[in-house]
Amino acid sequence: MWYEILPSAFIITAALGLPGWGLYHIHNLVVGNHFRRNLNDRWDRQLYQRDLRLTGNPYKVAGLETIKDEEGDKKK
Repeated sequence: MWYEILPSAFIITAALGLPGWGLYHIHNLVVGNHFRRNLNDRWDRQLYQRDLRLTGNPYKVAGLETIKDEEGDKKK
């Protein structure tokens, strides 16, 4: 019957899903973030190095508040 396919379907689903699920948690243990940075392109490598230089952690989200003002944060 149709339900005889279910064990095979579960095995195939697990074989395709477990590596992605495992990497999600391995990246959290190793890097401290659930996602890995893609450094294949030159632009991505430059952004990685910029984030590392500005914050010391390339995985920390940094906004404009992390960039120091050239005037020493003087208010006008």
